[in-house]
Amino acid sequence: MEYTTEVLDRTTGDLKTISLGNWVSVTEYGVLKGVGSRQVRAILSHLGLLQEQLEVSKSGTSRVARRRLTDEAVKAGLGKRVYPKKAGTYPFDVLSPKGQEWIDQRWDDAVQTMAVETASSPMVKAAKECLDTFKASRRLEMTPQMEVCFLSDHFPDLLQVDMCRITGASPRMVSLHVNTRADQLRAWKAWRVAPLPATKQVTFNPDFIGTSR
Repeated sequence: MEYTTEVLDRTTGDLKTISLGNWVSVTEYGVLKGVGSRQVRAILSHLGLLQEQLEVSKSGTSRVARRRLTDEAVKAGLGKRVYPKKAGTYPFDVLSPKGQEWIDQRWDDAVQTMAVETASSPMVKAAKECLDTFKASRRLEMTPQMEVCFLSDHFPDLLQVDMCRITGASPRMVSLHVNTRADQLRAWKAWRVAPLPATKQVTFNPDFIGTSR
């Protein structure tokens, strides 16, 4: 999307529209790089361009964690935060041409560093390969919660920071999904061992068999 601004031409006294270049959302930038929305945010977080923060949810009744541009990035002109005025819409970030160039210069190194971090641990490497194989066998896309639960089930010793590397989810969201799964397992185990509710005993009377009114 092309952003513009208006400046005053002091020689004529008229307002002139000046182009600020093509700005893209974080997700759109990820598409240009061939990665998904979670992965591009993980890479930009690794570069220190994004940080996790709590914001009002879409419903306006709770707070949710989102990875947004840092104040430093906005002040440096690398992008801006957008808060749509229409009710029920999500806030998002856009990257300026300067921000895109800044990322382009660091992108390959960040991707390589993150790949090395994953490959350096045999468990993390195996977990990622196992998850990728399972995802390829499914028709529907897995949500971050599904991926975290899968890793927790098959690799119980895997650290949450490694789940972040594998799934691209933020640390707060991984922690939330891990804790939610633990709460659900505790509730299910408690239900399984709980005594059955008392039922009214019915006495069988063979004389009623075959009788009719």
